[in-house]
Amino acid sequence: MVGVKMNRTYFKATIREISQSMGKFISIVLIILLGSLLYVGIRSVGPDLNQSANHYFKQQKLSDVKVSATIGLTNRDLTSIKQTKQVKTAMPFHMTTLQKSRSQIVSVYGYQKQASLDQLKLVSGKLPRRANEMVLDHKAKENGYQIGDTYRLPKNDNLRRHTFKVVGFVNSPQYISSTDRGTTNLGNGTVNYFAYVPNQVFKQKVYAGIAVAFKNPNQYAAGTDKYNNYVDSQKNKLKKQLSKRPQERQKQLQNTAQAKLNRQKAQVVQQEKQLDKVPNGYQTAKTKAAKQKLTAAKTKIKQAETQIKAIDKPSYFYNERSANPGYQDYFDESHSIAAIAIIFPGFFLFIAILITFTTVSRMVEKNRREIGLMRALGYTKHEIAMKYIIYTLLAGILGAGLGSVLGMLTLPQFIFSLLTNNNLTQFVGVMPWSYLIEAMIAGLIATLGSALSVLMINLREVPTNLMRERAPKAGKRILLERITPLWKRLSFNQKVSYRNLFRYKGRMLMTIVGIAGCTGLILTGFGIQNSVDDLVPAQYDDVQHFQAIVTVDKANRKVHTDQISAQKEVLIKSVTARPTHGTANDTVTMVVPKTKTHFKQFVSLNSLKNGQSIELANDGVILSEKLATDMNAKKGGYVSLQVNGKRVRAKVSGVIKNYAGHWIYTTPTYYRKLTHKTYRATSRLIKTRQIKKTQRDELSRQLLKQTGVLNVSFPRYAASALSTGGLGSVVLIMIVMSGALALVVLYNLTNINISERMRELATIKVLGFYDREVTAYVARENVIFTIVGIVVGWGIGIFLHRFIMIKAQTGSILFPMTIHYPGYLWSALITGLFSLIIGILTHYRLKRIEMLDALAASE
Repeated sequence: MVGVKMNRTYFKATIREISQSMGKFISIVLIILLGSLLYVGIRSVGPDLNQSANHYFKQQKLSDVKVSATIGLTNRDLTSIKQTKQVKTAMPFHMTTLQKSRSQIVSVYGYQKQASLDQLKLVSGKLPRRANEMVLDHKAKENGYQIGDTYRLPKNDNLRRHTFKVVGFVNSPQYISSTDRGTTNLGNGTVNYFAYVPNQVFKQKVYAGIAVAFKNPNQYAAGTDKYNNYVDSQKNKLKKQLSKRPQERQKQLQNTAQAKLNRQKAQVVQQEKQLDKVPNGYQTAKTKAAKQKLTAAKTKIKQAETQIKAIDKPSYFYNERSANPGYQDYFDESHSIAAIAIIFPGFFLFIAILITFTTVSRMVEKNRREIGLMRALGYTKHEIAMKYIIYTLLAGILGAGLGSVLGMLTLPQFIFSLLTNNNLTQFVGVMPWSYLIEAMIAGLIATLGSALSVLMINLREVPTNLMRERAPKAGKRILLERITPLWKRLSFNQKVSYRNLFRYKGRMLMTIVGIAGCTGLILTGFGIQNSVDDLVPAQYDDVQHFQAIVTVDKANRKVHTDQISAQKEVLIKSVTARPTHGTANDTVTMVVPKTKTHFKQFVSLNSLKNGQSIELANDGVILSEKLATDMNAKKGGYVSLQVNGKRVRAKVSGVIKNYAGHWIYTTPTYYRKLTHKTYRATSRLIKTRQIKKTQRDELSRQLLKQTGVLNVSFPRYAASALSTGGLGSVVLIMIVMSGALALVVLYNLTNINISERMRELATIKVLGFYDREVTAYVARENVIFTIVGIVVGWGIGIFLHRFIMIKAQTGSILFPMTIHYPGYLWSALITGLFSLIIGILTHYRLKRIEMLDALAASE
């Protein structure tokens, strides 16, 4: 009964401890809560974004691969695909891209009511039911279209009708981006939106493509390496299944053309026989004209025979989901956020744990006399420890539990809601059990672990030693004292402050580390934002200096307007780079200028090592930095390329700084050596005097009116692949959370500082110091700690920023490692502001110190 009474009494003492030090208890809970909230919340963002996309794709049955060919696909291709063992579903589709007006390019698809793949998601209205009905892309609303409008397509050979009634607006899983609809050779090179008309409206004899879904890919989440590797392996099996089809199609085309030619030959022979029957003396003008026509027909037959022999094998293409507009951008953004989540929240939680560990251990150390008294009264070590175990368990569980749950429920969904560059509307979260457990363990280590570690040391001592205060640390001469001229000029208060700084080295170190950690986190947040914002300017100001690319029909075609200040004739070709090891391929843009002259005005080919300009050479190619990294290629080595369907090995003559996209630069001489093809510079790099949107639109209109101009594009302003909007919301959260942590950390450390120095502060009040002087006595040390912490924090921020931005590199993106001076300024101001706020709160607390009580507290 005695034990029960003692336990009950001690439990009441625990509750009293919490109630009497509610500020300290709440601060411990808050630090752990903030650390856990950011750790679990940010780390959950990447998986939740992936799961939301994966759910959407499953719901709308997005195909895994789309097969297409240069001359379309037939039912024989469809049968071959369906016969592939791993193919679950194959659905042919019709599609054509049309220029509705000078400012509108539309991709028109055939709508299938019972579509087994790539199902539309209705946004408003209804789906087509009649031949005269159509649905438009939700993005088409930007062009003013509404339900009930009459929509007219330009006349073409692919459609049976060209006038439709708009009955609804839709989203398609083929277009995850809300802005990007792909590129085309028509107009300005950019598709504005898509449309779906009933399938029977199309009169194409062949299919534009065949959508394919493989068996069992649902066990792998979209966007993951497992899914990509699985689809890649199944795609290779599909290629093998269709490997004979190009040759079969070639033969089929030749046979069809030959059959037609044979009929023409038979007609010519018949005509020739009829003309031979006419005697030479009876030939009339009509007979002579018939002979001339016969000669012309024979010439055409010879030309047709040459053309039949020249029919090439069609090329078959196998486009995975990553080719869909916006698909890879979404997952690259998700991966970038996940990369940031690897280090930033971890470091954030580490600072929280460190400060909490210090706070709890100091609290237990402060209660040494109470522990000794309890030991002397007969309480066991276990009973004494229970008070602190309950206290710290409660703080740890409350902080880590609440923080983890709040982080899981709020941050991922909040960030998802801020992503406006995609068509996903339904958030689907994943239960982050591993992160929850990690945060809970970290919180308990910080609270319970710190209490137990100090208790283990104190409980080994005998009660009499515990009830005696530890002897204060002896004062020592500091280095500053040895600089006599400077030391003599310091006031008494300044000398005391500097001695105190080095007298309690542990407190000094912990304060500086806490402030530095928070400052570093804030600076890292600003640095990430700077790197994201500088991506486009770094690419298009520092590396590529042209504003537009114009494609023409002939190599000698000239383009001209008043806005063009300079132009460069180049060949631009899309090629595929393959790594030495692995299966992943990179799509690369090859640029081959007609001459080296003035090419530096359009593209800066600056070396990675020394920043010096590299000259284009006739014995190799120059690679952009990220491409060289992905291909594990170095100067003097080789890179494997697929150009015009053929695989070649190109020597690497240099690697240049580049931030967005994969690029290869070489000379016409080396291009001909690689491809054995004729060099034709059918593109123009354009530099303009004006680049505002109105000037761009006007330039595009003027160029497209010129004979032979096929396409005009503005890479800098159509670079949807550089979209990193989701990072901005993460950065904002990190800066706010880091500031909140800084405030709580400073409050906690200042509280510890004051509670440990009550007698000292009471003594100087007895000696006649005014309240402001007492505050200055403490604040002077805090100012020094804050300044040193900010400087050290800048160093931590630079390191964290660099580490995170390297991890955040995905696809063809290479972030510039830039932190602008406002980031340093704001991180210092935020930390300094919080330090000032804590200083004001400290002043009012110091005013309430009772001199006699504080002096008698340890007697």
